[in-house]
Amino acid sequence: MSDAALEVKVLDDLGHINLRGKPGDAAFLAATESVLGHALPLTPNTFVSGKPDIFVSGSQRTYWLGPDEWLLVSSAESVNELLPGLRDALQGMHASINDLSGGQFVLRLEGAEVLTLLAKGCTLDLHPGEFGKGDCAQSALAKASVLIACADGQQTFDVIVRRSFSGYLLQWLRRAGSEYGIEFT
Repeated sequence: MSDAALEVKVLDDLGHINLRGKPGDAAFLAATESVLGHALPLTPNTFVSGKPDIFVSGSQRTYWLGPDEWLLVSSAESVNELLPGLRDALQGMHASINDLSGGQFVLRLEGAEVLTLLAKGCTLDLHPGEFGKGDCAQSALAKASVLIACADGQQTFDVIVRRSFSGYLLQWLRRAGSEYGIEFT
């Protein structure tokens, strides 16, 4: 990281899959785990990592979005393997799999002032005592619908935003973070 108190990394080379299914169906859970290599998060507003770093080829994160909905974020090349794997494993089950890769991307916000910056535009209590590592929530950030995930508990957050709101949100981040020093990579 540079001398800036905030760094925003634009990660638009990741794949995104929306998955829906019955969390009470043991066959559904077993089938998804066999493809993903990890269990789906069933605790509201949490995520699990298939591997420690979502930016490494072949790794992924799975975010809980609702009682029967998850978002899988993986390297772009991994999506080409995950999609057919999930479709085959879930064939005949009550499930839905949709590739959202072209419609959204991840912003990784890091730095000493990240909580202060997010507090300017988000009503969630992101204090580490309330929103810690492994937590995620759908909310608004500066009027843009986003999914916010805590990557380390204090200074690193991932913000998943629709491409249609990306220009607006990047401009807002630039303005809101200017007083702290902000760098985009």
